[in-house]
Amino acid sequence: MILTETFQVEKDFESFNLFLKIFRTPTVDNCQIINYQLSIINSIVCTFFEGHYHKGVAVLVNSLSVSGYEGVIWVGYKGELPHWATGLKTENEVEIMRVTDRLFLHFLKFPSDAFLPFCKPSFLLNLLDKYQPSGEQIFYFDCDIVIKCPFSYFEKWVSYGVALCEDMNSPLSPTHPLRYQWVEYFKKYNIVVRQTDNQYVNGGFIALKRSKKGFLELWENVQNAMLDDVKEVKTVGLKDRTYLFNRTDQDALNVAKDATTETLSIADGDAMDFRGFGYIMSHAAGPRKPWENNWLMHVLKNGQSPAMTDRLFLQHTQYPLSIYTKKQLFFKKMHLKIAVVLARILT
Repeated sequence: MILTETFQVEKDFESFNLFLKIFRTPTVDNCQIINYQLSIINSIVCTFFEGHYHKGVAVLVNSLSVSGYEGVIWVGYKGELPHWATGLKTENEVEIMRVTDRLFLHFLKFPSDAFLPFCKPSFLLNLLDKYQPSGEQIFYFDCDIVIKCPFSYFEKWVSYGVALCEDMNSPLSPTHPLRYQWVEYFKKYNIVVRQTDNQYVNGGFIALKRSKKGFLELWENVQNAMLDDVKEVKTVGLKDRTYLFNRTDQDALNVAKDATTETLSIADGDAMDFRGFGYIMSHAAGPRKPWENNWLMHVLKNGQSPAMTDRLFLQHTQYPLSIYTKKQLFFKKMHLKIAVVLARILT
């Protein structure tokens, strides 16, 4: 059942409730009804993962649920699905999981040789063009992010332009040699890079309206041009920072930012808790992830207290998706509390 574009609405709760009523009727194909659901949902939300990063996905989903998001979250993945992905129904290549009455996960498997961070623009374009063509705005979050604000804030934010966040390594001077390197390199691809600000953005979040999907196409073109020099992308952190594409997809995103004519809305570093504690989201960027972190050992070695993201992570591990038993969660919380107290004593 597909609705035409003229019948799209931002929050048609009456239709959504009708969908829920039909969903619970065993004589109707749930997958067919989900197609109807997609036609009335205005926002596309997505992430992806590989291996143990599934724990981050579950916490991101839980925090989105708490934020008030209702609808579908698209989850790209490599390898196997996690233990908490149960009750799956398959339609074509999409595996569908019902999380709550108002929240569903749609899993899409990536090729085994895909380098996921480099797939971001093509992933988002596929969702807009193929998998949810009725969606009018798209939101991508890295799976090591925890949402802190109501989802309505993101929906308002995206109305101002392509939504991005400053990185922990921002600012980057307009006259920095790295930015001159980008200008020189992309001239031969007819991509005009303009050094008009001092902001360096993080690749863990992007949101935009469908009308601005040309930004995603530009980002993808920048990445394709990079491949002439990079040759093959298998990791983040190529060579060292003197290399103009050290941060791969994130550098490409920053080149696209400098080359686009679209309006941008860039939040400061506190938007991801990089500088102080913000109110939008918390991003566990870097090699230490909350689900594999030995907080006590880290305090003893570095004298650093657990990060805000570590604490927020444990707040969202159990509902609606559960990644720990009650016993495991108890010991993890105790571990975290002891690490916090010990850090205060040592500093």
